[in-house]
Amino acid sequence: MRFWVAIVGFFLLTAADLLPQHGALAAQGNRVALVIGNSKYVYAPALPNPASDARLMADVLRKVGFNVIEGVDLDYAGMRDRLNKFTEASYDADTALIYYAGHGLQVNGKNYLIPVDAELTAPAHLKTRTVQMDELLAALPPDPAVGIVILDACRDNPLARTLAASLPKSRSTTAPGLAPIDVSGSDVGTGGVLIAFATDPGAVSYDGGGANSPYTTSLARHIAEPGVELQSALTRVRGEVTAETNGKQRPWHNASLGREVFIGPQTALPPAPVQPAAQPSATAAPAESASSDGRGWEIEQRVWDEASKRNTLAHYEAYLQQFPNGAFADLARLNIDQLKKQPATVVANVQSETSRSATAVEPTAAPKPETDAGTELTESAIGLDRQGKVDLQERLLAIGYDLDADGDLGAKTRRAIGQWQEANGLPTTTFLTPKQYARLKLDTDDALRTYRAKQASEAPAKKQESVAPQRPQKPQPVVRARPRRQDQREAANPRPAPKPRATPARKSAYHMCSGIDGTFQIPAEQRCPLSGYANH
Repeated sequence: MRFWVAIVGFFLLTAADLLPQHGALAAQGNRVALVIGNSKYVYAPALPNPASDARLMADVLRKVGFNVIEGVDLDYAGMRDRLNKFTEASYDADTALIYYAGHGLQVNGKNYLIPVDAELTAPAHLKTRTVQMDELLAALPPDPAVGIVILDACRDNPLARTLAASLPKSRSTTAPGLAPIDVSGSDVGTGGVLIAFATDPGAVSYDGGGANSPYTTSLARHIAEPGVELQSALTRVRGEVTAETNGKQRPWHNASLGREVFIGPQTALPPAPVQPAAQPSATAAPAESASSDGRGWEIEQRVWDEASKRNTLAHYEAYLQQFPNGAFADLARLNIDQLKKQPATVVANVQSETSRSATAVEPTAAPKPETDAGTELTESAIGLDRQGKVDLQERLLAIGYDLDADGDLGAKTRRAIGQWQEANGLPTTTFLTPKQYARLKLDTDDALRTYRAKQASEAPAKKQESVAPQRPQKPQPVVRARPRRQDQREAANPRPAPKPRATPARKSAYHMCSGIDGTFQIPAEQRCPLSGYANH
């Protein structure tokens, strides 16, 4: 009899230990989440993080009791299908959450999410090839449920530039990032809605250098933190991301909630009672959890915060070694898997000074994002107009390459791009990627300013040389019109024609003399004979 009493007591104690940990989650009721991450775009360069961001968020939400509808790299039909399933599943939910990572754009103050197969070359494509933000809000359950929408979709978007070129300038305008959303309408109800953005309205968010974006990494760390209300968690996320990006990215949210919302347990887990330390043995297993080895929740939280901040295999493995069944154990394993999928990077082991020289491994630098090979597609994604092409050519001219700044990326310009790529250790394709273009601009800003200042100072001299010197012309005499009366008088009394001037006779070299025998000539200098002759 005593045996069975002991067994029943053991089960009651076990159940009592589990109640504080899971009671808060049970009180949350029916909770549904839609998680989408789009990375592999057909008509735009692939994004490195959204797919892994979505997997991370789906794992975090499942652990705190959400029914997660998940999709990665969805086309238009796939996004519609997941949205319809979410609408049906969340209709009677107490809390409904939508998380989206990928490309998005705003046109005339309205936001659109872009499937991976969207090609936006005409204004009508906004209605037929994207999912409008209003449709996500319409999919949230009715009052008094709480609706939450989280958007990590403010990345630099070449599809938006392509669409902007086709939109009528007088009717439609595009802008970077996403537009703010007003959630203070009268139809919100007592539950309310919260909209969270990865960065400020109209700004661009960053993918970062790890397996996940800075925003989603911080969001996964804080959104389900026990005892932390949702808006407080988002405030912590804003602070961390702002600090990590040196103020370039500032997450924000807009809420009209009627009550406090907790994604994780509503109360922090109490520290487990201290158990007598077991004697160590050669085959002793690692500590099972924070409660089994006497460590409190705060200790585990600090270890996890450090691991997620460092975001390295060594730190996650150190966490798992201490807390193999801890609250963040599955998340740590997921991050380890994501880090192992990245290009291998050999890191030198930290060793003591005495053994370092014998076993140290030379570190191998991770590949830089701008070393991706450029193609016509990646260069068209930059969206250079004629002025942008002239600017690119002037930058190459400023650093010494031979070409013409004519706005036409011809053979000379291609050759210069290839030479620049070769000089910087990049694939020599003669076509740029967006990241190579950003690097070129950064490297040539100073040279470009010097080049343009020199061109501006030489412009007046070149203009003067191009103008040929001209001899001043003599002013022509002014011909005055004759009075009409004089013309009439001359017509009535015409002047006689002028007599021709007599041409003077040519003086002869002889002259004539007369005598009894007639006339005869003698030289002009002689005189005629006097006897019987007459001088003519």
